[in-house]
Amino acid sequence: MTGVKKAVVFGVWAATLVAVFAAGRLTAPPEESAQAPDDFSAAIQAALAEKDGLDRAERTAGVLQQLDLGNVLEAAAVYDRMLNILDEHDIRPFALAWARFDPAAALEHALGWPFLDKQKMGAGAAIEGWAMRDPSGALEAYKDVRARLPGLSEDMFVGLLAGWLYSGEGGLDEYLSGLSKQQQDTAITRVAARLMRTGGIDSTMAWANSIAQNDAYEKRFKRLVFRRGIRMVGRWDPERAAAWAMEYANQGYASDAPRIIAGLWGKQDGLAAMRWVRKHPDEASHELAVREAFRTWLSSDREGAVTWLESETLTAFHDPAIIFYAKDLGDRAPEEAIGWCERVSDSDSRLRCLKIAAGKWYQRDAVAAETWLQQSPLDEDARREARTPPEKIREQKRKAKPGQPPIR
Repeated sequence: MTGVKKAVVFGVWAATLVAVFAAGRLTAPPEESAQAPDDFSAAIQAALAEKDGLDRAERTAGVLQQLDLGNVLEAAAVYDRMLNILDEHDIRPFALAWARFDPAAALEHALGWPFLDKQKMGAGAAIEGWAMRDPSGALEAYKDVRARLPGLSEDMFVGLLAGWLYSGEGGLDEYLSGLSKQQQDTAITRVAARLMRTGGIDSTMAWANSIAQNDAYEKRFKRLVFRRGIRMVGRWDPERAAAWAMEYANQGYASDAPRIIAGLWGKQDGLAAMRWVRKHPDEASHELAVREAFRTWLSSDREGAVTWLESETLTAFHDPAIIFYAKDLGDRAPEEAIGWCERVSDSDSRLRCLKIAAGKWYQRDAVAAETWLQQSPLDEDARREARTPPEKIREQKRKAKPGQPPIR
């Protein structure tokens, strides 16, 4: 993979600590000094019978390290017999171990299991193990199975991506760029997640940079990769993600970065997020970024977010936060929401905010709301809509023809 060394990306795929331990043992060649047990089937069955999950993973991995052409059929018979009582953490290590020396046989055996969920587990692990050592061969096998058994393709697709990434072999980025939109979204997310897991922030950024700076790739592909990379990095270190986004501030494919970072940072440190958004040179991005930062700040530290809004000298910059706060107050304190709407700088936005808040107020206290409506800056159409129950408005919009206003 371009820009990412094999030693950095080669790692362990697993959903839990148990799978991490077992799979990690199975991605390396067997130790020459270790001896296979005399009765391999008895040894693997005993390992699978361990009660403690961590002990079972360790013991099973130790036995499977000695899996080879001479004993694999013995082991397969045990797994076939116990298949209905095994789970993913039992099945994946076996398929990974088999795929080290005969991935085609491991894959075909898994595909022959009678339970669909077990087929998915085994086939996904087998194709991953295959791709770790031979991505091109694994890709052809994946295409063949996808044509024959499309129901298994998604699980195998994930395994293919993981193994190819961990192999360190080139061609993965080019493959991703040529996928359909639906597959591309899934693939980019999977690859970015595994890079973050195995190589951390540096690997994730290096990968995204290598694609963003390559003129051979389409803008849409760059946008998807950069957006996913920013989101991954932002969860770990929003300040670093923010500095990274600034390097691409003038690139169209990075236009969504301020909103993403603001939301992630706002949850951790709302004040820092707002300060960063205010400094961002792309003022067109401020509206969505301010709203997102305030939304997550309000959900994680309501007192802090409200205190900030109350202490600020309000300008157009604050409008998205004010409108969101007013909407949030609408159900519980609509009269207070009205007061906040009145502080919105933009006149059109202010009227829309007032109309929504008035509608919420009318549903709670029609008399008080009507008194306010009579002297409000809303026109008669907006007042009428504020008095209309929400379900009736939704019904009117549903029945209205495209391009025509709802029937009043």
